[in-house]
Amino acid sequence: MNLYRFYIGKHKVLKAIRKYFELTGAIEVITDILRNYPNLDSNIYPLEVEYFKSDGKKRLGYLHTSPEYEMKIILSKIKRDIYQITKVFRNYEGSKIHKTEFLMLEWYRVDYELDDLMEDTKNIFIQSAFSIYKKTKIKFNGREYDLSNWEKLTVEEAFYRYTKVDIYDKSSMYNFLKNSPLKHSNINPDDWEELFYTIYSFYVENNLGRDKPTFIYNYPKELGALSEVKGNIAKRFEAYIGGVELVNGYQELRDSRLLKEILQQDIDKKYRETGKRYNLDIDFINSVKDLPKCSGASLGVDRLLMVLLDLKEIV
Repeated sequence: MNLYRFYIGKHKVLKAIRKYFELTGAIEVITDILRNYPNLDSNIYPLEVEYFKSDGKKRLGYLHTSPEYEMKIILSKIKRDIYQITKVFRNYEGSKIHKTEFLMLEWYRVDYELDDLMEDTKNIFIQSAFSIYKKTKIKFNGREYDLSNWEKLTVEEAFYRYTKVDIYDKSSMYNFLKNSPLKHSNINPDDWEELFYTIYSFYVENNLGRDKPTFIYNYPKELGALSEVKGNIAKRFEAYIGGVELVNGYQELRDSRLLKEILQQDIDKKYRETGKRYNLDIDFINSVKDLPKCSGASLGVDRLLMVLLDLKEIV
């Protein structure tokens, strides 16, 4: 790999991102990386750090997996568009597109619906590509992509397109896996979430964004994370290019009671899995009551650079 080309590209992209947010009225914030409480998110695990203060007593802290909590506390107070570019840390990671430590862009827009945020995301990709190539077209893994031309698919549509499976029919999902070439013999036919993620991981995700950049949106409510839910649909999207997930976006949940229930469920899940019981960040939960109507997203900058520079893995 040409390191000069990589670092010049990274410099241009970070400069373009900051310029875009400056021009669109957002302010840059900086929050603490070392926190007293972990981020609680399904399938994401924090890095723990033991440290000492001047009193000589040992303390336990957590390197943030996302700046979400402190950014939402800020947003609840100043009620205007904000963004941050920061290092984040995630335990149990390690592959060509996963690192324990990586660079994240996270941003929040006041009064944005999910469609507005998808358009915002598209503009960030356009500006990033233009900063390097002076055009919106890039090449990645032998294909050309125009970052000004995106497809939108609901989760339900994506599953049906690539598997002919109905995501609300467990028997349809189980029969697909049982009869697939990989067989998946240990799948529990009554565990809808396991059925969903197995099909998604093996048969849907690698197809997303293969022909053109793609937004997949409107997740089943069970997979909404901290997004607003309307009926059975969680107002959430992910952005893909060439089978690589680059952005996770939400129309943000503002119900503190429901938020506490979701986070407590994750605490219980992680305790069953790891034997560690984490604590709730009450300041974060209380701040959500004062959040303005907003949408927010996180973008993996390392993956973005991998795609823009047509690399085989993140650097």
